[in-house]
Amino acid sequence: MFGFNKNLSLTAYSKFDNGQTSFFSYVGKYELQINPENIAISFGEPAATDEPNSAGGKSTTRKSPVYNQQTIKVNFTIDNSGAVPSAPDNLSFFNFNGDSIKDSIDQLLEVTVKPNNESHSPPFVVLQWGAFILVGKVFDLNIDYTYFNIQGDPVRAAISFSLIEEVDDVVISRAFRSPDITRIVTVKDGDSLIALSKSSYDDPMYYMQLASYNSLPSFRGLKIGSQIEIPPLEK
Repeated sequence: MFGFNKNLSLTAYSKFDNGQTSFFSYVGKYELQINPENIAISFGEPAATDEPNSAGGKSTTRKSPVYNQQTIKVNFTIDNSGAVPSAPDNLSFFNFNGDSIKDSIDQLLEVTVKPNNESHSPPFVVLQWGAFILVGKVFDLNIDYTYFNIQGDPVRAAISFSLIEEVDDVVISRAFRSPDITRIVTVKDGDSLIALSKSSYDDPMYYMQLASYNSLPSFRGLKIGSQIEIPPLEK
C-alpha cells in the first residue's frame, strides 16, 4: 500500500475504516522540505468511558488496556530564504528565493487541520517516513514565523504538531496477532525493531508494539548487546 519515503510526508484522507484509509477519500499530500532531526513518540492509556451504575447514574471506567495508543510529536522547518537548496512543498515554479511561504503553509493546513467538505472535520493523516507509518489526527499544530522578506512576507517558519493514532477494532486485532513463542534476542549490529518485527511476526508493522513492550524511548538506535523480548501477541 505504501512505498518508502525519503522525506517525511503527510497524506490526508476524509475517511478511516477497517484499519485503513481509502484512495477514494484522498484529500491531499504535503512533503517536508527538511526532515526533522528526531520524532518523539509516547504511548497513552486507554480512554475513560462513562457507563451506567447500579443507582442509575454514570460511573467513569477505563477500557481494558488492550492497546497503547501512540502519539507522535514532530518539529520541522519551512525555509524559502535561499539557505536550503530545495523549495518548500506547494510553491509554484515561478516562486523565487525570498518569496512568501504562504502557499506552502496553506497546503500544510489543508492536509492536517482544515475541515474538509465531505466529513466537516479535520482529515485522517497518514504520516510516513521511510518504513515508519502512523495513521491519526493532527492536533496542537503551531507555526512560528521566524524570518520575513522586505515586503513583510514570511519566508521561514518553525512548525510543530502532534498526531494521535486512530484506532478501531481492526487496528487492535491486527496488533495482537502473534506466534505462540516468547523469546529473547540479543541485539547485534544492523538489527532494528522493524527487522525484528518482520522476522518474528512476518509483519514489520509491529515494531511500535515491541518498543512499547520493552519500554524503549525510541524505535531507532538499538544498543548492540542489549536484549529485546519478543512476546506472543494475544489473539
